[in-house]
Amino acid sequence: MSSRYRIEYQLKQHRKDEFIEWIKGLLAVPFVLHSVDPVNNNNSQYEDEKLDSNTNAAHKKYLSIFKDIEDLVWEKLQLSNSRNLTIRDPFQTEQQQQEDSLTLDFQKSGVFDVQSRLDQLVPSIGPMFTGLPLTKAFILEDSKKKISCRRFVSPSFNDIRHILNTAQILQFGTAQNDVRLITFDGDVTLYEDGGNLTTTNRVVPRIISLLKLGVKIGIVTAAGYDEPEKYEERLYGLIQLLQNDIGMDSVLKKNLLIMGGESNYLFQYSETNNAGSVEGHFVKITPQSDWLLESMQKWSARDMNATLDLAEILFETLKEKLNLPKESKIIRKERAVGIVPGYIQSKENAGEMIRLTFQREQLEEMVLTVQKHLERFPPANRVKFSCFDGGNDCWCDIGGKDLGLKILQKYFHEKVDNKNKSGAIQPSETLHIGDQFAPMGSANDFKARLSGCTLWIASPKETVDVLDLLLTQIEGGKESKKK
Repeated sequence: MSSRYRIEYQLKQHRKDEFIEWIKGLLAVPFVLHSVDPVNNNNSQYEDEKLDSNTNAAHKKYLSIFKDIEDLVWEKLQLSNSRNLTIRDPFQTEQQQQEDSLTLDFQKSGVFDVQSRLDQLVPSIGPMFTGLPLTKAFILEDSKKKISCRRFVSPSFNDIRHILNTAQILQFGTAQNDVRLITFDGDVTLYEDGGNLTTTNRVVPRIISLLKLGVKIGIVTAAGYDEPEKYEERLYGLIQLLQNDIGMDSVLKKNLLIMGGESNYLFQYSETNNAGSVEGHFVKITPQSDWLLESMQKWSARDMNATLDLAEILFETLKEKLNLPKESKIIRKERAVGIVPGYIQSKENAGEMIRLTFQREQLEEMVLTVQKHLERFPPANRVKFSCFDGGNDCWCDIGGKDLGLKILQKYFHEKVDNKNKSGAIQPSETLHIGDQFAPMGSANDFKARLSGCTLWIASPKETVDVLDLLLTQIEGGKESKKK
């Protein structure tokens, strides 16, 4: 039994978020002590009073824990700011990066200790760019979901995920933080997996509302196409409603960008007037040197191709090793390589093609195998790459969403805003919304945490819910500043 436990743990360890699991463990204690069902003593009044008492006790204990975590986050943030180790300008010069590297070397050598208590308790926590009002967030979520009232189900992963999302949203619109750039993943975030952004999609009017408020919008997707037509097919609902909104300032409409291939292709929304008819479309931003980060321009084509060559060989090997369907195809692109399951002809309906599927375990095995081999491959260490699964396919991309966010931060400041007085968009002013945040492998949204704040959602409906709350916060913040 213990052997089986170890095997299961090793299989699933990479799919857990250590911060959420840590909070979940803290909340388990008051749940066990206070969320107990009273003994039936045939006294309904006593039972009701006991239930109320247990609910109040659990609520207070949960609230106390979130207050402590909130304080730990602030301590980490203040330490990061004072030592300038975690929160840095994304557009540092090479000399500044070297100076920071020297500072980090001092840290590693023990000359001074800069680890916050939260870093010590949750080593994989990573950078944080804003405070998190977790007590307010818990009160709001508890009022809706009655977490404190539950007697048999302790606070879950999803409960904590929602509380963290709400806390991040509540922080925006305050005196400390404004959100200037919001980026979105595509599948499962804006639309269902494999779907399109239609005119009836409830996300569309909310994105347009954000644009009208002056918020920059970026769609950061792993889909890597060199030309804009395929992106336009998937986003046609947003394009159509934008071009129909003739009262909206065209300058605000241009604040919509697509970052394709995670960090490889950049497109900007534009409109042309043909005989009085407005047509919306996306224009590819060229040359790449206008927007590529300085560090990315130093990557050699030889190293990038060698990285993709090895990933392609590994996919070929895994196809045979894991006994994947013979219809599976390996697709090589300019900056990516992946494997897709392919189609077979239906036996019941002649002419109908049925899409095959990979098993969850096969996808994870492929992602982690390619990831581990590339981590030991010198050419791959001289560039950046991302290995992930898209739900029913597996890919290795050059670059990553952390770089995609930094590119958008840089481009909006330098090219769209022409380096205005508001300054470069900082990670604390950036919010990425996505569904793939598993800590290791399988999830390409995880790296976005290195370049901005994040919301972890699980469906387009959740995206609508968080955008509604976010719009309320932004509008409320603007009103309070007017006063």
